[in-house]
Order: sequence, then structure tokens, then C-alpha cells
Amino acid sequence: MLLLYAIAIGLLVGRAAGGHVAALAELRIRWWGMALGGLCFQLLLFGPVLADRVGDAGPVLYVASSALVFLAMLRNLDLPGFPVLALGAALNMLVIVANGGFMPSSPDAWALLNGTAAVPVRDFTNSALIHAGTALPFLGDVFVLPRPIPMANVFSVGDVLIGVGAAWCVIRSMVVPAASRWPSGPVDGRLVVR
Repeated sequence: MLLLYAIAIGLLVGRAAGGHVAALAELRIRWWGMALGGLCFQLLLFGPVLADRVGDAGPVLYVASSALVFLAMLRNLDLPGFPVLALGAALNMLVIVANGGFMPSSPDAWALLNGTAAVPVRDFTNSALIHAGTALPFLGDVFVLPRPIPMANVFSVGDVLIGVGAAWCVIRSMVVPAASRWPSGPVDGRLVVR
């Protein structure tokens, strides 16, 4: 949910800097369908439809869908903000894989968010509380966007970098003319002329 705030900030800053929202239509994100598919699958994976059915396959499905999104980010490293986005995604993937397909979460962050130092669990969740054997706990969800802020949640350093990269992409795409933004060459079957 931090990403939604980052995009909103990017839109506000981009507009304040004299940019135009319409310029975002010129942004050519390659493999966007794969990234969107991975993100949509994660929404289903943690929702009531699949969460109670995935069982032990949950962590593998989570890592696989995250890998699809990450690959799409890597395909777009030449776009503004995407190197930072990809770094954030890489840090999240690193800590998730190092912890068996779960994002370690700070009990203190959850306590600040919900009043209890426990991850709210119905069925499958991507979070696990940090404990003595947690690998790379400092890369986990150790920060909190507290209530009553809408979409309050815990988040990681990787999430912050993803947000910064997304905001930068929006701002730069709104402000800098498209002709100087992307290299010449085919992009998803279209030719972008510099």
C-alpha cells in the first residue's frame, strides 16, 4: 500500500514541477502484463479465494509470482526510477527467499499497528514474525504506517525503495519530454523515436 502513496506523491510533485499527467500515457513499460499478472495473482493468493487452499505451496507460489514482477522490472531498467524499483524488489526477494518464502515482520511494528505483536492470520500469509533464527531481519517489515492513516500496514526498506523508484518514474515521466526520455528502438512492437 506504500506504493499507492508513492504514486500519489509522484503525481503531486510532478504536477507542481510543471509536468502533465497526460505524459504518463507515453510511458512504455515492457512486459507490463507479466508484472500485472504477478501482482494480481498475489492479491488472489492472500485473499479468501486461494489463501485457505494453497497450504504448503503458498511460499513457492509467492516467490514465483514475485519473481515474475522482478523480471519485468529488470526488463525496464532504462526507464526512470526502475533501477531503484528493481533494487527494492531485489532486497525484498532476498529476505523472502532467505526465510523460506515468508517476509519477516517486526513484532514491535505489528504491535504499533494492531495493538498486538502478532501477524493477523486467517489462512496463508506472506508474513512471519522475526525471531532468533530469522535471516536478514533488518530487511523485513520493520517499519509501520500507523493507524488512522488509510491503508496502514508494516513495510520494509525494499518497499521504501520501490516507492521512491515509482515516485521518481512518475515525476520524471510527467516533467521530461518523451523524446529525451527513452532511447530509439522497438518497444513492444512500437518504435520510439528520439
